[in-house]
Amino acid sequence: MARVGRLLTRRAGPLGLALTAWDIWRRIPPKHRRTILKQARKHGPTIAKRAVEYRRDRRR
Repeated sequence: MARVGRLLTRRAGPLGLALTAWDIWRRIPPKHRRTILKQARKHGPTIAKRAVEYRRDRRR
């Protein structure tokens, strides 16, 4: 349980965010990681497209 405290106290900069994401990713079972990657490949482009459209509409 001590690791949870360390996870929450990391610095919030880009490197801290990357290290925290990697720490969380390592804890996910391999089967679930594969499922997450499959879903990201399927739905990622749609989400990215919507994010670009949202940003474009917001600038106007």
